[in-house]
Amino acid sequence: MKRVFCFFVLAVLVAACSFEKKAPENTPLEPKAIRKFVNYEISSFTEMMGPCKSDSAQRQCLIFQVEFPVITGLVPQSVAEKLNYHIEKDILSSSFISNKPGSFKELKEELNADYTSMISDFPDYNNAWVFEVNSDILYQDSLFISVATTVYSYTGGAHPNSGQVYRSYDLRTGDPITLDQLLVENYEAKLYPAAEIEFRMTREIPPEMSLQEGGFWFDEGQFSLNENFAIINKSLVFYFNPYEIAPYSVGPTELELKLTDFVDLIADGSVIDGYKN
Repeated sequence: MKRVFCFFVLAVLVAACSFEKKAPENTPLEPKAIRKFVNYEISSFTEMMGPCKSDSAQRQCLIFQVEFPVITGLVPQSVAEKLNYHIEKDILSSSFISNKPGSFKELKEELNADYTSMISDFPDYNNAWVFEVNSDILYQDSLFISVATTVYSYTGGAHPNSGQVYRSYDLRTGDPITLDQLLVENYEAKLYPAAEIEFRMTREIPPEMSLQEGGFWFDEGQFSLNENFAIINKSLVFYFNPYEIAPYSVGPTELELKLTDFVDLIADGSVIDGYKN
């Protein structure tokens, strides 16, 4: 009888286990928090100027809209101030305005003056002007951050202007990072030929065709990289804007070079020195 009872208890326990609700096999994992090396907030403001400000039916309008990151913490105050200065300066330098303004306020005032003059001289002019900036931090590392900015502007003419600004900043100093600071001396001898191969593949230009025949106007027909780049996830990402190396109709070109392919070019003590390991 004791054996029967034990067997009965065991059977009940097995049955209970077999009918217990099982967790689904593909239970999603909790997302890992992305480590931050700077705290920041997005500063944004939008203003509509011109006759449309008081009359919504009026097409004459200047629309000014800006969003950009402002560093608020996790780095020394002096570094944060330099980062914020350079981020704003780099955006303004790509504003498609001949006299580069020193602040967004100056830029807004200059655009407003030009637009007011236009509708004053041509009362029937009904095209709205638009200036937009969208900027954010794309990548954070212990020694640098990388920022991407899109600038869009329409101030009359056949088509709008647009551009992408890539920049990385040293969290030790707050200054923008140049290629010369990242790579060893004479890095061009190895990096440029490899980058040209990537460029030709991206633009479908065969080796036997010159870059000029392919529709691009590099100096003396020789490929070179620009300083419009950022370090993103162990790669150097370069951006050539319209009009920079080709006509507007050709459009922009983005080029990614993986730093794991150029470990021997990384300079000692640079912000990517750790990538050599």
